[in-house]
Amino acid sequence: MENWTSFFKNTPDFIWNIVLVLIAIFIGLLIRFILTKSIRLYYRRTKVHTFPEIIKRLYRPAGFFFPLIIINAAIPFMKMDKIPLANTDRIIEVSLMVAFAAMLISTIKVFESVIYHIYDISQENNLKARRIRTQMQFVRQLLVAIIVVLTIAAILLSFENMRKLGTGLLGGVAIGATILGFAAQQSLGNLLAGFQIAFTQPIRIDDVLVVEGEWGRVEEITLTYVVLHIWDQRRLILPISYFIQNPFKIGPEALQTF
Repeated sequence: MENWTSFFKNTPDFIWNIVLVLIAIFIGLLIRFILTKSIRLYYRRTKVHTFPEIIKRLYRPAGFFFPLIIINAAIPFMKMDKIPLANTDRIIEVSLMVAFAAMLISTIKVFESVIYHIYDISQENNLKARRIRTQMQFVRQLLVAIIVVLTIAAILLSFENMRKLGTGLLGGVAIGATILGFAAQQSLGNLLAGFQIAFTQPIRIDDVLVVEGEWGRVEEITLTYVVLHIWDQRRLILPISYFIQNPFKIGPEALQTF
């Protein structure tokens, strides 16, 4: 015990901190390794589709998240002056926010992949599958956008200067929001149209459409635009509000009049 106490006291601060960080990283990666091995072992027994997706989507963000948690726990043991220690703590805090957001986004993608596996559009009777996929794609994009915005907001609010700046600008928020609303009318219209299409579903993923004199299949529906895979391998990209404001032909029958 005395040897450890002597080592702790005599080790240079810089070396001690580096060793502490390296140990924390090792422990974090070890946790990821153990979890990955456990999931793979369980997958061999159950063959549940979810487990490979968990490893595929979460392996990389977990490689940042777990070490950062351990480093955060080790900060009180670092040999630093008060100000550098506070700055280090803030950096780790922000990094943890970003890593946690990445974990959440990857988890959403795991869930999306599971839904895609359950609702396979390669089957002949795939109307329900295409409907679910269309909704899931839109919900995933919306959730990811919300997570990104909330993460950025949390990072900014974690800084004292940013909080003061936010308080000072609070009086101009209403005016700024009004100006932004007028400037972004078309974008907001597209976003609302995206909500309408996602849940009323006049079009779905893999639908056959005739639009602007071109025919193809709906390849992607995002928050603001739709990608149509044209028969000659081109892509036609249209704002999502187009499908609310303009007539279009849908279904294989549309090709008969093309």
